[in-house]
Amino acid sequence: MLAVFFFVAATQLFLWAYFLKDALRPADRRIAAPEAPASPVSVIVCFHNEESSLWKCLREILQQNYPAGFELLAVNDNSTDGSAEIARQIAAQDTRVRILHPGPTRPGKKDALAFGIARARYEFLLLTDADCYPTTKNWVSHMTKPLHQGADVALGLGLYNATDLNGPIAWQNFEAKYVALKYMGFARRGLPYMGVGRNLAYTKSFFRRAGGLEAHADLPGGDDDLLIAGAAGDTVVARVTHHDSATLSVPAESWAAFFRQRRRHQSTGWRYRPVHQVLLGLLALSHGLFFLLGLLLLFTSWYWLALLMYLIRFFFVFRAYRVFYFPFHEGGGKPRMVSGLLYLIIPVLVAWYDALVGPFYLYLALVSLLPARRW
Repeated sequence: MLAVFFFVAATQLFLWAYFLKDALRPADRRIAAPEAPASPVSVIVCFHNEESSLWKCLREILQQNYPAGFELLAVNDNSTDGSAEIARQIAAQDTRVRILHPGPTRPGKKDALAFGIARARYEFLLLTDADCYPTTKNWVSHMTKPLHQGADVALGLGLYNATDLNGPIAWQNFEAKYVALKYMGFARRGLPYMGVGRNLAYTKSFFRRAGGLEAHADLPGGDDDLLIAGAAGDTVVARVTHHDSATLSVPAESWAAFFRQRRRHQSTGWRYRPVHQVLLGLLALSHGLFFLLGLLLLFTSWYWLALLMYLIRFFFVFRAYRVFYFPFHEGGGKPRMVSGLLYLIIPVLVAWYDALVGPFYLYLALVSLLPARRW
């Protein structure tokens, strides 16, 4: 048991130190091309029965401060509620809004998204979901800046507007941060494997070179992660880590809805490239075994080793997560000043939820093996 614990602890320390610890450090300095004059942008929002959130989503986008201009494509994916009427009301007030109707579509939003991209007027595409909204009026500027500098893809942060400290809402809030650390950290090391459709930008040229969404058209999901996972060759994938560039969305209100959502997302993982599957599998497996074996060692004479490994690992874990709670300023690496009480509470919350991540991802790995009809 001791030898296995050493192996999983070493694996965890390497993965956190190399991939996750500095996942949100600004910025992609490898994009060395000078910034070009700003170009117009096509912002695309696909919606299906989103009348509770669509108004806020579209209005917040229309308030963006982006002098070069943008169009807002609202793609109605066969809504049966009042979503289409909300979109029509907003379009009547602002000529930048275009409402598109793709007709019959398959499950998921791929058909609607591809329809919107085919009709976009501009080369730069910025995507979000109808239940999301940008945190600031500079979202379009931040997310498209890497495209102006020569990137093909810009990965953004899609978080939740959750403040509750209990139940499924708090857990979703934390788990979204963990997902962000993974895809941003892997992209930072030149191994991009996913983005989130809640906040993603790319060029129309990249979309065409990637073959659009046809390579995984048989799956309802994958319009964001499988498209990015297939990126290879000369594709330049940038990270957008500024705290003003994020989008927020409403979390699922129940455990059942959340687990249903996460199982659906997990179902695309087997289509990732082998290197991504191996690294992500090692990350999840070693995370779970680290806490399981460490707990068992606490009842042996090697308890001090388990505690020491935990403290060393937590140094990297907290360094990664603290950026969410104490965001970096635009020009430097110093965190914002916060109250002393938060400095005490946040490490405790991070430690607690971090311990739950391991068994949660082991669970996802198991249910991903089940046929979809049993979900």
